[in-house]
Amino acid sequence: MQASERALHLCLFTYKQKTMRFAKKLAAFALLFAAFGFVACEQQELIEGEPVLNVSTNMVLANGTDEVVMKVTVEGIDVTEHAAFYLNEMPYGSNVFTTTTAGNQVLHAVYNNKRTNAIQVKAIDTKLYAALPADEKADQFEDFAHKVLLTQATGTWCGYCPYMIRAIEMFREEQANADKVVVVATHSGDNLSSKASEAAVKVCRVEGFPSSTFNLNYESMIQNNDPGLNAVNINSKASMELKEAARAGIAAASKTAGNKVSVRAAVKVGVIGAYRINAWLVEDGVTDVQSSYWPAFSNGNSSIIMEHDFVLRDASCIAPILGEMLGGKEECEAGEIIEFYHEFDAKAAGVENVANCKVVVYVSAQLEGSTRFAVNNVIECPAGGVVPFAYN
Repeated sequence: MQASERALHLCLFTYKQKTMRFAKKLAAFALLFAAFGFVACEQQELIEGEPVLNVSTNMVLANGTDEVVMKVTVEGIDVTEHAAFYLNEMPYGSNVFTTTTAGNQVLHAVYNNKRTNAIQVKAIDTKLYAALPADEKADQFEDFAHKVLLTQATGTWCGYCPYMIRAIEMFREEQANADKVVVVATHSGDNLSSKASEAAVKVCRVEGFPSSTFNLNYESMIQNNDPGLNAVNINSKASMELKEAARAGIAAASKTAGNKVSVRAAVKVGVIGAYRINAWLVEDGVTDVQSSYWPAFSNGNSSIIMEHDFVLRDASCIAPILGEMLGGKEECEAGEIIEFYHEFDAKAAGVENVANCKVVVYVSAQLEGSTRFAVNNVIECPAGGVVPFAYN
C-alpha cells in the first residue's frame, strides 16, 4: 500500500471514531434533554391546581423553640421546597415558624405565583396561664370519663321559659345523670344574650322557646312545658347520649387576673378523626327580670326579679360555635395530646362578677356519615380552678 493510501485510510478511521464519539455525546445530550423536559412537564402539571397551606399546629409557645411546621400541597402533592413563605405579609425564609412574641400571627405561602390560604397562629405567653394538673394515667388514651352538654335556649322576655328553668332545677336535684350533664343557658333577644349565645341558638335550629338541646345537635332537642316530665326526659336523653363513648379526654386550668380569665386545656385523643375545640365563659347569679306565664313560679305576677345561672357570656370561637379545628389539624391521630389556650376579657363580655364565672371546655367530633360536628365530651372548670383528666 502506498503512503498516500495509508494516510487516507488513517484519516477515514479517525473521522469515524470522532463521528461515533460525537453521536454518543449527542445521544446522551438527547436523553438528558428528554429527562429535563419530562420533569419540566411533570412540574407543569402540578401548577394546574391551587396550592394549599397546612400547619402542624395553630398554637405555638412564644419561647423561640416551639415550632409550627408549614407544608404546601397541590392536588395532594408536596411542593413545600418550591414554595415561598410569608409572616404577616412579609417574606419569611423558612417553612418552620418560631417566635418569642406573644399574639396572633398570620402565615401564608406562594407557589408558582399562586397564593395559598392564610392561617392564623396564636403565639402563647405561658406566664399568663395556669399549670395543668397532673395526669395520674399519662399513658392511657381510652375509657375517658364522659359528660354531655345541655344548652337551654331561653330569654327573659319568654313567659314559658320558667317551665324549663324549673325542669332543669328538678333534673339537677333529683335525677341520676345530673353530675354528667353540663348546663349552659343560651339567652336570645334579651339583656343577657351574647354573640356566642345567639350562635348556639342558631346552630341548634331553635324555633320555639323554651327548648333544651344536647351537644349542640339539633336532632337532640327537648321541648315541653311540663317541668316534671321535662326533668325525666332530660335524664332519659342524657342516658342515651352517654352511651356513646368519649373519644377524647379533657383537662383544664384557669387563672384570673383582674377582668381577665384565662384557660389552658389539654386534650388526649383516643380515636383518630376530625375534632373541634371551644371554650365558653359562663356566669352564675346574674340578676335580671324574668317574664312568667306560670303563676306558681312568679308568685302570681307576670314577671319576677331572679338570679339567672349558667349564662353564656363569651366563646373562644363563635363562628363556628362548635369550635376551631383542634390543633389546627384536619385530622388528629390517636395518642396525641394537644394543648389549647384562650384568654377572656370578662368586662368586655358583660360579666358582673368574675368570682361567679366558670369556663366550659368542650371537644366536638364529626358525626358518622356527615360533615356536621356535635359535642363529644365537655368539662366545666371554675375560674381560677383546675380539672384533671378523668377516667371511668
